[in-house]
Amino acid sequence: MVKIIYSSQPTKKSSFLSKFIPNRKERKIIILSFLVSAILILSGILLIIANHQQLFTQDFRHYKGTFKQLGSISRIGYFVVISIYPIYFLLKLKKVKNFQWGNFQLKGLLQLLAKLVRKWHVPAALLSTGLIVLHSILAILRGFKVDFTYLTGIASMVVLIFLMFLGLKRFKRTDKQWHFKLAIAFFILFMIHATFS
Repeated sequence: MVKIIYSSQPTKKSSFLSKFIPNRKERKIIILSFLVSAILILSGILLIIANHQQLFTQDFRHYKGTFKQLGSISRIGYFVVISIYPIYFLLKLKKVKNFQWGNFQLKGLLQLLAKLVRKWHVPAALLSTGLIVLHSILAILRGFKVDFTYLTGIASMVVLIFLMFLGLKRFKRTDKQWHFKLAIAFFILFMIHATFS
């Protein structure tokens, strides 16, 4: 006779994100940030649809100013996101890490900043990406042009899509440093696009 063993513990269903992000608290913050970003995009699209006629009759310079503002706000967000790299780099340098001035230790400040930017790295990236999506929609609505500004914008978006996908792999360190490499490529493209548009 075959003995059947019943487990007293209920089997846990693992979500898609739990495969990439083991920390439950971190996962909740990321899901919340993603939802806020999705709501932001959806609200923006609904506002665009509701004011479609007004947007198309608006003076182009004023209209351009509106979507450029979204790009500028997202740029601030991406500065917060990218700040994780120089802070962690400074923490690795012995001279900087051991720097002391009276009772003040630079290491303590850098560790606090590292903790903050680590916590807000993904939420800031998701919210900034939400703004960039709206920026892109508004930019394309009034006519796509094959010029430097539009091409660098599209190139930035393509790199950003891969960057976000590899961000998931980064949690388990299976990205082979591609998240970092694409982050640098995105930042350069994004800054070129923002500076010369």
